[in-house]
Amino acid sequence: MECSESNFLMIRDRSCFQLDNGKFIVKIGLINNLNCLLDFLKQQQQQQKIMASSYVDANPSLSFDFINKHPLLQKLITWYQQIGTANKDNENKHGFLNHFIDTIANNLTKSSNNLRYSDAIKNFALSLYILGGKLTYEFIRLNLPGSLPSLTMLNTLILNSNLKISEREFRFDQLQKHFDALNVQYAFGSKDATSIIKKIKYDSTTNKFNGFPTLLDRGVPIKEYYQTDSFDTLKL
Repeated sequence: MECSESNFLMIRDRSCFQLDNGKFIVKIGLINNLNCLLDFLKQQQQQQKIMASSYVDANPSLSFDFINKHPLLQKLITWYQQIGTANKDNENKHGFLNHFIDTIANNLTKSSNNLRYSDAIKNFALSLYILGGKLTYEFIRLNLPGSLPSLTMLNTLILNSNLKISEREFRFDQLQKHFDALNVQYAFGSKDATSIIKKIKYDSTTNKFNGFPTLLDRGVPIKEYYQTDSFDTLKL
């Protein structure tokens, strides 16, 4: 092969030997390196084919025909591709939605006693329960299987995080610390969704009775006013 291009001539001079008859032969070291590279690429290609074949054999239902028959899967794949190529702001914007979809998908394939939830889902569940109440929480949880923790797990989270709501207890100091942590100055308040206590109830965790009208201290109900170890103390 004859060529007068300067770049070609430079490569030829570095990679070839010139014989007495004017012909050029490629250096044996370069040929060996090229063969090693080709063998490596062929090996990698074969491994990928084996892995792809094994995945299809293990998941025969996850074929292109199967995905094409389910528009939801197509939309999810497109959405995950968009998130994968989006910038960090968009990724943070859809961060919770990503957790929510992953939680539902993972839990739907597990038994009811082996469900798992991330911290983001647990925090969302607590907020929904506090703002929406028990009926709203259960309505959403039962209609979206695997999306939210059960009430038993939620009550455990509340007890462990010191979020248990107690009658006549105000937590202004704790609220201020929460504001400082979020760097906010204002918040909104929602109407209490708990039902009216129709009878006197005993709270074993605080050793007090709930349901009695309490005395006021400068307009604020006195906390744990009816805390006692004997019913005789409560007799009129």
